[in-house]
Amino acid sequence: MSEIVFDKVSAGYDRKIVFENLSFTLEKHDFMVIFGPNGVGKTTLAKTILGIISPISGSTYVLGCTLHGVCPHKKMIGYVPQVYNLDPDFPATLFDIVLTGCYPLLKPTEKVHQIYIEQAYRNLKTVGLIEFKDVPFSKLSSGQQKRGLLARALMGPPKILLLDEPTAGVDLVSEVQVNLAIETAFRDFNIPVIAITHDINPYLSIATKVIIMGYGKHYAGRIDEILREEILSEIYRTKVDVLEKEGKRYINIRDAHYG
Repeated sequence: MSEIVFDKVSAGYDRKIVFENLSFTLEKHDFMVIFGPNGVGKTTLAKTILGIISPISGSTYVLGCTLHGVCPHKKMIGYVPQVYNLDPDFPATLFDIVLTGCYPLLKPTEKVHQIYIEQAYRNLKTVGLIEFKDVPFSKLSSGQQKRGLLARALMGPPKILLLDEPTAGVDLVSEVQVNLAIETAFRDFNIPVIAITHDINPYLSIATKVIIMGYGKHYAGRIDEILREEILSEIYRTKVDVLEKEGKRYINIRDAHYG
């Protein structure tokens, strides 16, 4: 059985539909990228997958749950939010923050097991931050914080990794480091990944499926089926080029007007 199945799903807020009739599947070894212009429903889709909001219509299946009523699937998804707010005066180290990733897995009075402490160390090594484990989280750069949150999301480990704009607000060097950490985690942990992003180019070498969302339109499927100039140009309402150089593909989106 697929890890996620959406069949003609519509979702939104207060009965206002943000996206409708979306169908896709996520398999155990997929790296799925969700992308498209601002305000088209990408984060709404993430919240639907996480069970934060319920579908308005359609059939859903996420790790054995239908997303209706109480469901334990949330504990099985490692989530990296776009924004993580922490009081700069709160004395939490990077290691402290990573370790909180196991808290949802514990019973109310249960202490943190040694296995989770060891796992936190391993995860920090995976994202290349073990030497910063005792540094206050608020003192880290935005890129280091993103990688720290990735290490936190990998506690468990989860059965699916969901990343909402994992490189938002970081510089180009940090963006490369964050994306390298994501690729390493995907391969080392052998779990499916869903990455919401504005720029699909860094993931084209590992992505297996895509969901491209536009205003009232969306396409979902294998990357070779969806990444076509006519589909991308329709979604972005401007000319989009799919280029190849030295065997690698690149997406070039020209000046877009979403009117």
